Amino acid sequence: MKKKNITPEKAKLISTFLVSIVFMTIVLSLSSVYTSRMLKDAENEYFDSIHTTLDSYTKIISLKLNDYIHSLQVFYTDKIFDNPDSQKIFQFINEYAYKMPEDFFELYYVLPDGTIFTSDNFQTKLDSSNHLGLVEGNDIAVSGLRIHPRTGDKIFSIEKSIYKDGKIAGALGASIFINKFVESTTDIKVGEKESYMLLDKKGYFLVHPNPEIIGRTYEPADKKYENTSTLQMAKNPASTYITQTATGDLAYLMTAKIPESGWTLSLKISMNDINEIYKPEKRNEIAIIIVSIIFVLCLVFAEAKLLDFFQKKQIIATVYDPLTNLWTRQRFESEAARMMRNSRAKFMLIEADIRGFKFINQNYGEEAADKLILYYSKALSKHIHDYHAIIGRGFADHFYILVKVTSVHRAMTLFKDLVEDFNKEIKNYEIPFFPKFGISFHMPKDDPKNSTIQSLIGQASFAKSTIKDNLLTQYSIYNSKLLEKINEERFIESHMQQALDAHEFFVMYQPKISLVNDKIVGAEALVRWNSPKFGLLTPDKFIPLFERNGFITKLDYYVYEEVFKFIQKKLLKNEEVVPISINMSRNHNRPEKFMHDFMEIFTKYSIPAHLIQIEILERSVMDNTTLQDVTEMLHKEGFSVAMDDFGSGESSLNMLTKIPVDVLKFDREFLNASTDAEGKIDKKSEKFIRILISLSKNLDKQTVFEGVETQAQRDFLRAIECDQAQGFFYSKPLSEQDFVQFIKMHS
Repeated sequence: MKKKNITPEKAKLISTFLVSIVFMTIVLSLSSVYTSRMLKDAENEYFDSIHTTLDSYTKIISLKLNDYIHSLQVFYTDKIFDNPDSQKIFQFINEYAYKMPEDFFELYYVLPDGTIFTSDNFQTKLDSSNHLGLVEGNDIAVSGLRIHPRTGDKIFSIEKSIYKDGKIAGALGASIFINKFVESTTDIKVGEKESYMLLDKKGYFLVHPNPEIIGRTYEPADKKYENTSTLQMAKNPASTYITQTATGDLAYLMTAKIPESGWTLSLKISMNDINEIYKPEKRNEIAIIIVSIIFVLCLVFAEAKLLDFFQKKQIIATVYDPLTNLWTRQRFESEAARMMRNSRAKFMLIEADIRGFKFINQNYGEEAADKLILYYSKALSKHIHDYHAIIGRGFADHFYILVKVTSVHRAMTLFKDLVEDFNKEIKNYEIPFFPKFGISFHMPKDDPKNSTIQSLIGQASFAKSTIKDNLLTQYSIYNSKLLEKINEERFIESHMQQALDAHEFFVMYQPKISLVNDKIVGAEALVRWNSPKFGLLTPDKFIPLFERNGFITKLDYYVYEEVFKFIQKKLLKNEEVVPISINMSRNHNRPEKFMHDFMEIFTKYSIPAHLIQIEILERSVMDNTTLQDVTEMLHKEGFSVAMDDFGSGESSLNMLTKIPVDVLKFDREFLNASTDAEGKIDKKSEKFIRILISLSKNLDKQTVFEGVETQAQRDFLRAIECDQAQGFFYSKPLSEQDFVQFIKMHS
């Protein structure tokens, strides 16, 4: 049989086709490996974020339980409980029940036999085995889910053991609404549908997305998943499970233990959420297959070039963030670990994000939010460029920066300067946004095992979380004292009303001096706190906290009444008095309510209105219209009004024409920032201050300068005809007795 010859063209075509098939097989194999690796990395990153979320919410719940425990311990007093008497304790909890936190349902005292005295005058007897506070060695115990025997409300209890002669004589307890506890810890969301669940030690639901499930247990229908019943999960240590939901779908369950109570926190992640991770990668795989088929029709040299192209694309996808072109968090952590490995240097880790980014995303749209992220990344990169820092992007608006530093002090000085420049630059961006930063440090003496890049990021993230509700703070530094500060603030908050009732707050008076004749013409009332625990506290220790929690308004009215009492006492003795300035804090934002409460106190005393001056803040939360309203109301009652810290805001000149204040008090920074070591003011600042005083005179405003500390400052202010001065050059803040003597000597 004669062999059939193959033409060279056909041979070339077959050869090309075979080579292309081999090439396509290689590409598909590589793409499969690549896709599998990317899927695994994406899944690992997703689960890492879930574990981080789980840890964060564990801390939230622990902090809340510690808050409840602390609130209960506040009611413990040695005088009542060191020698417990049931009747006296019953009277005590009834008398002070009004002070219990809002989340508490009731206080009670339980005896070893199960007899209970409640704070709402009820006495009954229940099974004593339900009260963990009656068990030796517990001291403080947190119960599981309970149904209140009288009301049917779902509650849990916290109990403190009470001892007498070394034996338990009873337990002081508090019942807490489950629904109040849920509201306090917020609705924790992981995906579109999933929320967290909380089990007590017996496996009963304390928290569940469906309120009807609370108080029940769960047993999967399929015995294969019986280890994920709530009873088993409550008994078992923290772990990750695969379970079957009530609808028959499969889901992951991740659990963590709450150390204060032994409860189990669980996050359920639907397999559908996991599948969402795979979708982009599967789309990539389909695209590669389509391109590979096209390659079959191409020449071998084109296939080689396309292979090279895909290799480059693989590098970009695994190393760089596609939006910002910065390193991904995974690559950032890898490079950061390499920098820190076997290094004896100091490192500074900064986590940066944008306050309220979800709000921006929702209100401006995803495209605008992406543009903002890109702008933010470029601005951050620009400002760290000269410091050989590395930067990477994590989830959404989260960025990570690592830089080698020589000292913590120098690093923070440079950081503050950079933040100041950074804020000026971003002010002109089309969407207003406010960055915030968490900072942690790696020191050479740190244990390498406990000072990884992951731990530094966790510390910086925790530090940043502490400024969530503080709009006046842009960054926070993680250190061993951060938790101490939080605990100190919690103690202050739990004792502030008690301190007010006990008159631990007192008023000092700093004289205002006329620059015409150096005579006293007034004074400013300043509050101090003499705490039995912390000693003498200056306002910077408690005023910012009180402004955040709203207690400052109570303290204001307390100070006002102390000042009124002082003035009236001097008038009744026919002693000389001067006008006293009192501060109106930034939290008063309703003029009518402020005037009603203020006049209710003022009219109790026989004091002429001209002896009281109210100092309002230019940087108040009030708008200009509200400041104008409160100023006019005060004028109608005969009071004078001063604008405190004038010049420290952003719209001072505009405000002068709208708010009819009588006096302008200039911020001490005008002098402090421009005075040299010899106490002299630089020429540029002199010219600026001279213009401000001249402008004030033209507007018929009296002028007062705070922070006058040197003779050169005093002489300059006198020369430009400033009316009054206040500061250490004349006097520090004085006690009532010393202030009275000062008036006698300088009138």
